[in-house]
Amino acid sequence: MNRALSIPLTALLLKTPLTPNQVTLISLCFGILSGVFLAQGTYACFILGALCFQIAMILDNCDGNIARAKNMKSEFGAWLDIFVDLLIDILFFAGLTLGVQKINPSVPAILLGSLCIAGSIINCVVVSAEKVRGFGPAVFNTPHPRGTNRKNIFFKIIDAIREGDSSWFVLLFALFGKMDFLLAAGAVYIQILWLSAVLMNFKWLK
Repeated sequence: MNRALSIPLTALLLKTPLTPNQVTLISLCFGILSGVFLAQGTYACFILGALCFQIAMILDNCDGNIARAKNMKSEFGAWLDIFVDLLIDILFFAGLTLGVQKINPSVPAILLGSLCIAGSIINCVVVSAEKVRGFGPAVFNTPHPRGTNRKNIFFKIIDAIREGDSSWFVLLFALFGKMDFLLAAGAVYIQILWLSAVLMNFKWLK
């Protein structure tokens, strides 16, 4: 879904003088806004925070598309994208933790938020390790390990989880006013994200 939406947005951005790295930084700005809004702990701010996070996720696909279209691919840009993705995740979970703590003090928000942030950092390490070895979500031409058969149902599930479309659930939880459930679900999801990637791709990572 995010990749499909990024195509028309990329077409618009290609008409501007924006560079891929500038688009990456714009996505970071939306990530910052997302964290700030979520931390307020009100229904309206949760909606705004979710929308900003969704925009950041869509823009995350645009920078790579622009880099390829304008032939401006660079190693620095690729690593900047990974680093910004991590920052956005941390800002999102930090803001969500503060917001949930305000609306429902009975929820162990700090613990859940810490699990989310720790999982995000570990996932970033895994993605970085994959990139160093020439495959993974940060390598457009080779998203999967070389020579593997991705028709297995487990591979398909893991690949779907890593596509990033789970960001739409953030907006869904926000609309229904269930951000405390989102924080708990996020703590579980992010562990599944990095752990499944390690288990399924272990022999290419070791």
